[in-house]
Order: sequence, then C-alpha cells, then structure tokens
Amino acid sequence: MKKLSQLSTRELEAIEGVLNGVEGAIIIDENGIIRIFTDYYERESGFVKEEVLGKRVDQVFPHTRLLEVLNTGKAITADMWELNGKCQIVSRVPIMSEGEIIGVLGINIFRYLNEARGFARRVQKMFSELKYYKEEVQRIYGAKYSLGAIIGKSKEILEAKEMVQTIAPTNNPVLIYGETGTGKELFAHAVHQESARREGPFVRVNCAGIPDNLIESELFGYEEGAFTGARKGGKPGKFELAHHGSIFLDEVSELSWAAQAKLLRALQENEIERVGSTSLTAVDTRFISATNIPLNKLVAEGKFRKDLFFRLNTFAITIPPLREHLSDLPLLCRHFIHHYNQENGTTVVGINNEALQLLASYHWPGNVRELNIAIERACIDARKGIITVNNLLRFTRFVSGQNSIAEGYQGFDIKEARKEAEKAVISRALKASNNNRRKAAELMGISRSALYIKIEALEIE
Repeated sequence: MKKLSQLSTRELEAIEGVLNGVEGAIIIDENGIIRIFTDYYERESGFVKEEVLGKRVDQVFPHTRLLEVLNTGKAITADMWELNGKCQIVSRVPIMSEGEIIGVLGINIFRYLNEARGFARRVQKMFSELKYYKEEVQRIYGAKYSLGAIIGKSKEILEAKEMVQTIAPTNNPVLIYGETGTGKELFAHAVHQESARREGPFVRVNCAGIPDNLIESELFGYEEGAFTGARKGGKPGKFELAHHGSIFLDEVSELSWAAQAKLLRALQENEIERVGSTSLTAVDTRFISATNIPLNKLVAEGKFRKDLFFRLNTFAITIPPLREHLSDLPLLCRHFIHHYNQENGTTVVGINNEALQLLASYHWPGNVRELNIAIERACIDARKGIITVNNLLRFTRFVSGQNSIAEGYQGFDIKEARKEAEKAVISRALKASNNNRRKAAELMGISRSALYIKIEALEIE
C-alpha cells in the first residue's frame, strides 16, 4: 500500500468524499502533514481548506494530539477537544499498513458536548429498559423454588436432594421421575437454581396440556405465513425463549412421535427449526424433563423413541411417593399450616397426634399435592388452635373424591386399600365423562398414558 504522502489528489478527494458523510474528520500522513480536512472542520474552524492542506498539523492546531498517536501508535478515543470555544468529542486512531504507521485519522464522535450528554442519557435509558425487561423475563420465566424449598429430612428426600446437587452443575439433560403430586416441578426448579444457568430463563412446558397439532409450533416456534392464523412476524418457540437457560418438559411422555423426533434433533445438535422455516436456529438450552410413567416401559410398548429416551435419561432423579417418607409428615404439615395462615389469615398453631396418625395411615395417591389440599381445608375449618381429626374428616370427600382417609384409618391393608381406592376413583371419573378417557384423565389430573396403564393394571372394565 502507498504511504499517505504518496497518494494523488484524486485519491485523497475520493477518501475525503467518504469522510464528509461522517461530519468532522482530519487525516495526517506519516510526516504529520494534513492530507484531508473535511468541509465540517473548514466551517467550524474558520480555516480555508486550501490553506490548511499540506501544512504540519501542529502549525494549524498547536495543541493537537494527532502527533502523539503518530509517535506512539496508540489510539485516543472519546477525548474532548475544543474548537473555537466549542467542545467536540473526538477519537484519534493510527492508520496502519503492513505493521507500519502511515498516518492518523482524527474523527468527530459528537459535534458538541451536549450531544454527548444526550447520547449518554439515551444509553442510560436503554440500559434501564434492558434491566427492566430482563427482570420481567426473570419474573415470568424464572425458577421460583430453590433446593431449600423442598421440605423433608427423610433419607429418601435427602438422597433426592443430594442427586440434584450432583447433577445441577452439569449441562446434561435431567429426567425426573415421580408419581403425580410428588413435586417433580419443584425439583426441576431446584436443578435450574443450583446450576450456572440460574440467571437465565426457566421455561415450563406441560406437554400433556398442548394439543398434538400445536405442540411443534409451541416448542419450536413458527414463521410468518406458516399456517392460517400465524402471527405476523412469526413467533419464537419455548426453546428459543429458554436460550441460555433451562426448559422443563413436564409429562414428556405425552409428546407425539413427530415432536419426539424434533426434540431429539434439538438435544443432539443444539438447534431447532421453526414451523414453516427452511433454516436452523442455534439454541443453548438445558433440558429437564419429567414423567410419572417409566419411559422404558413406553419404549418397550413402542410408544416412545428409544434414542430419545437414552438422551433424556443421561441423569435421572427419582422422587419418592409420600407413602415412602411418611416421617416427613410433621414437617410438611407445619410448612403448609404456616403458608395458609399467611395466605388465609388463620392462626392455626399445629396438628395433634391423633390427626397425624390419621394422615400416616392413609396411602396418599395424590402424594404431597393431596396433603397440601387436605391441610389447607383443615386450616380453613379450624381457623385457629390445633387441627384435629374432625377438621380433616369434615372435608374428606374433597381430598380424594371418597372417604378413603377414613377407610385407611379403620385399619385396611394399605396396598389393598390403595388399589380399591384407585379403582373407585377411576371408575367414577369414567362414569362422569361417559367413558371418555381423555376427559377422565383430566378430571383426575393425570395423563392419558397413566390412565391407560392403571386401567390395565387394575383390570377395570
């Protein structure tokens, strides 16, 4: 490349034509001679361009710092420079060729100081808005529960919590297995909170609650015009919303075969394809999934992809049903009583031993969720003082749809009582829904797959 001092007048004019579009600019060559002096500087300085060109810059501007950059090779950025009593914000950068300094460019960033202040205010406003939106995203898509929110000191619960601490720091997929009501989502929140992604979004997806024909567009998003009624500009899917965070796929066993194939690609390649798109979008998302049905059983039945199962099952956490850690009942009861005292304005101080024995004798098909409902209603009934058996039994029919607490309390075999109770509830739900299994599953708060398995296992006609 030529040195600046060797450029022709035409070449210099071509460069100046470009620089005139950025207001003020001045270029000196390797000898400190002014080679380019834009119209803005001519107008603001009062110098005539023809008289300035060809002179050393310090002869025109005695306090210039352009020569400092020429000698050191170090840029001076966002510096204040006074020109005819007006403070300009300028930057000075060396012009390099093959490792050699062949000149310096001085360029205006802001014409006047008030412009810089206005820009600073706009930047501050932008960062304030960015902080607000980040906080809103965290509020909407943030994890709400930490490991400390999981109540229990039994060996079974402590082992599950220890597994969370072991798995969370990795980026590997996590599969959480547990019966309905055991707190799978609570553990999913804890995995996210214990990970390095805790500041990122935590996006929850109930796979059973999305119709089959919408599951792909919900998970992967869609492009404008992808289908009738598609939003103008398209819509990002849950995976894009979970970028740099975690996505929690609850009841993952309910995904359609086609959605499973796309999910597998997202897991393997870290990229998704919007519905109606011909390009791929990279996503950095940690997968947390949950199911109340053993996926290996569904794989054996040909209802779930084996390759996807192996990817999701990299690390597994099994949450014990409440009947397997009944020693945590007193802790859970105290926790729920404290919560509902605050929420409902009651002043219940505890639960008596007889009521605890009643709770311990029940098989809890709805697990901790069912206990939560039972304590809430008992608190409302008692209002103050101690929860008794009467407070629990008054609302027994609302706890699980039948008097199964009373039956357990009367000494039935727990396994047989649970079997008979589940048969009664399923039969009643099927009757109420005119044998529509999807509606029956919704009534009971379980997935269709879980209902099918229970009907077969309990030999319900």
